[in-house]
Amino acid sequence: MLSDPNDSLRGRVYEHASLKGHKFIINSNIGSPFIENFIENRICAGQTIDLDIPTIRLSGGEVVQLKGELVFTALNFEYQQKIKDWMAFNASIVVSGRLGNKAGSLISEGVNVFTGYQFGWLFKLYKNKEMMLSGTLDVTNNSVTLVDLNKFVQGIIDSGKITKDNKLVEEIPGLRAGGGLRGSYAFNQTFGFTGFVNLRNGESADRDNANRWFFNFGLAFDADLMPKQKVPIGFLLGFYSLDFAGAEEALANDPKNIIFQINYTGKDDLNLGLGVNYQTYKPVNFDRSINFVNIVLGLKYFF
Repeated sequence: MLSDPNDSLRGRVYEHASLKGHKFIINSNIGSPFIENFIENRICAGQTIDLDIPTIRLSGGEVVQLKGELVFTALNFEYQQKIKDWMAFNASIVVSGRLGNKAGSLISEGVNVFTGYQFGWLFKLYKNKEMMLSGTLDVTNNSVTLVDLNKFVQGIIDSGKITKDNKLVEEIPGLRAGGGLRGSYAFNQTFGFTGFVNLRNGESADRDNANRWFFNFGLAFDADLMPKQKVPIGFLLGFYSLDFAGAEEALANDPKNIIFQINYTGKDDLNLGLGVNYQTYKPVNFDRSINFVNIVLGLKYFF
């Protein structure tokens, strides 16, 4: 008997993270409600666009306007293990850094190094042929190391000497716990939607204040060309909001992110994507927002 050679490929494509014949394009910042085993690695690099550094004033005198951009790199690893059909355990670690690429931006913004880990549980709440909803419970422990050259020099000038309270390097830990919801909906074989909301409580960057609440959310629409056009390419467009752990007191608003991602969808056990992330946020001491463009390469393997 003759068969369509695309049948076997079509079957492989829809084995993981799928509903109603649609394979979802997964972005790790948005997440996924599916209870499956996987390991994932992400590499990210980016830079600001036309950074407007505020004029630095020392002892009332105005210093020449500083120039430069900020560069950003990050490495993330995540593992999820299916325990039951309705529950999975996951853990992740992340290391990232941000610094100026010229003397001006280095003096103004210093160096930031972020390390952290998270572990938690994902459990299924509801599922039918076109929709899945899951809940999350997690604990996050972060540490931010700040090298603030501008603040350090200003402190020396103001006091006339180096004091123990005027630190060049400051480390801010942050422990948080909370939960949230993740959901996916398949409109048809080609188009899908995924969203999440998280609410956590934990330590604030300001140690004089009590613990505070942190709310994050995001959504994404995706399209897989494989079912109809037989092209193993998928696209994702989304938005999410997050807080900068350890730096929330220095920001006028939470960072907002617009993401665009292209995935290879020809293998059922692989989620391989290249994404562009446009991020914007406003520090309290800046007149204009800081705008970042990041390139992200993500590899997720299902097993």
